[in-house]
Parts: sequence; structure tokens; C-alpha cells
Amino acid sequence: MIQPNAMPSMVGGAAIFRSTPIMKKTVVALAALLGSVGAMAQSSVTVFGVIDVAARDLKGANSVKQLVNEGRAASRLGFRGVEDIGGGLKASFHIEAGLAPDTGSADAAFWQRRSTVSLSGDFGEVRLGRQKAATRTLIDEFDVFGGNAMSGINRIIFLDRNRMDNQVAYYLPKLGDFYGNVEVTAGEGNTTTSGKSTVGRAGYKTKQLHLSAAYGQFGALNKLKLSALGASYDFGDFQLLSSYSQYKQGTASLKVTNLGATVKVGSGKVLASYGRATGASNREANLLAVGYDYSLSKRTTLYTTFGSIDNKGTSTFALAGAAGASLPTAGGKSRGYEFGVRHNF
Repeated sequence: MIQPNAMPSMVGGAAIFRSTPIMKKTVVALAALLGSVGAMAQSSVTVFGVIDVAARDLKGANSVKQLVNEGRAASRLGFRGVEDIGGGLKASFHIEAGLAPDTGSADAAFWQRRSTVSLSGDFGEVRLGRQKAATRTLIDEFDVFGGNAMSGINRIIFLDRNRMDNQVAYYLPKLGDFYGNVEVTAGEGNTTTSGKSTVGRAGYKTKQLHLSAAYGQFGALNKLKLSALGASYDFGDFQLLSSYSQYKQGTASLKVTNLGATVKVGSGKVLASYGRATGASNREANLLAVGYDYSLSKRTTLYTTFGSIDNKGTSTFALAGAAGASLPTAGGKSRGYEFGVRHNF
């Protein structure tokens, strides 16, 4: 379509359009738009999340029926982005909030899952903010159920540190198949176990084999000392995982061994996990968890899990999520099953 202010003339049979003020303004605006698109190409922001809801029935000293928001994975909403700032440097951020789709609510501390900003380059990565401690990432990573669902022996009595506030972390640059990082939180005047921490992790990972070790100290007084080892091997349709963790705090101690396996079956996979915990004061427990995941698509999964903990002596370990009425008595049992659906976006 020829604009009214673009005056055509014929030269050698070809139409030529003389430039007008309106056309000049259009060209300038287009150039500005293309420039902004070029700038945007240097950075990116991704919205992501998980909605995971499960109907769960748990039995301990009593029974409890729940609709929970973390069967296979914790429900969450997150944003992450990266900007190339030149000279081989990149700046990035990651903020992630927990969600409760069973009630339609969000966590009171909205970005409490992770809220970090990073600077990375050939030197590695420096990351500041709140995130999981490296000891916990190891334990979760070598659990076939990802540390969620009803697969874990409850370690809350040892104030097991999950996510740490005010963390300064350094990650090594790529060193072939080796990786490592250290994390420090100064405590900011907090002398409890939840304040100060020093944590480190190292590992070796190929397509099939993964080996890792981590150690952390938490607190200024009565420190919690946690060491963990993990190993896994992926055969393709069959994967084996194992981990060992040891908790020490004052005179209290706990050792947890976990063995797991996954087997692909058609569009789904079978998961199985066995755990054993032993500690001071005649505490002992054995855990068995089995589950099945069926993939409806790359993003949506149906799943079911059965879990059982047999306590001995003074132990009162319970399946994850079994707080309150369903906690077993000393030496008692904790049983449960669930059916759920998870969607990643």
C-alpha cells in the first residue's frame, strides 16, 4: 500500500518513492526497535514451575488423610534469567517461591525456596542469597524419590539444614568431569544452629557414573556436623543410587544409609528405596518405599507411592508429611500411600 505522503515517480519504468518526514520517522522508529531487540538477545528470562498435588493416607499412632502439595516434587513458581555483560562475564538471578495448590496459597516468605544473584566467568561462579545447602543437595540427588514424597526418614530432630539464608557460595569452573563448591553463612549475629554454616561439596560425574561427597558444620554453639556420600550408576533403562549420611550434634548421633533403584517400564518407571537409620539412645528404623510414575507427556506425570517405616527401641521416625496426629509411638510403625499428579511448566 502506497502512503499518501510517499510520492512516486517513474524513472526508466520503475517506481521510485521520494522520502518524506513520515517515512523518515518510521525508519528511525524501526531502527530503534531493531536495536532494542538486539539488546534483548543478550539476556533472557525464563518462567518455570511445578504443580504437584497428591492424595495421601498416613497411619502412625493415629491416621490422617491429606491433600498435599509435594508428592514427587514440591510445588513452586520461579523466574530465572541471565545477561551477557561482556568480557566473558555473565550475571544471573534465580528466585523461586513455594506454592500450596491444595489451598491456593503461597508461602509467607514468598521467595523462601531460593533467591540468589550470581556473577560467573572463567573463574567459576560466585552466588549470593538463599538456597539449599550442598549437603542437602547431595542427599536429595541420590534419593530416587528426590528427597520428597514418603521416601525419607525424618531427620528434623537433628535440625537438618535444608536451605540457608545469607549464603555466599563459590562454584569451581568446569574441570572436565569434576565439580565442587563451598558455601559460607556468617550468621549475622545468630548463635543458634540455624545461623552460621560452612559447607563444601565435590564430585565426579559422567553420563553413567556419579560420585560425590559433602561436609558441613552448622551453628556457632552445639554445632551440627553433617557428612554425606553418594554414588549412582545409570545403565540406561535401569539406575542404581546409594547414599550415606552421618549427623553429630553434642552427644547425639545418627547414621542413615539409603539404597535405591529405578527401572523404566514402557511410558513409566518403577522406583524402590530402602533406608536404615541407627543412632544413640537405642534408636533404629528401617524404611521401605516403592512407587510407580506414568508419563502422560514430557510435562505431566501420574504417580503412586507406598512407604513404610518400622521403628525399634526409642525411635519415632515417621514418613515425610506425617507430622501431627500420625507420628508413631516409640518403636511403632509409620505407614502410608498416595496418588498424585505432577505438571512441570
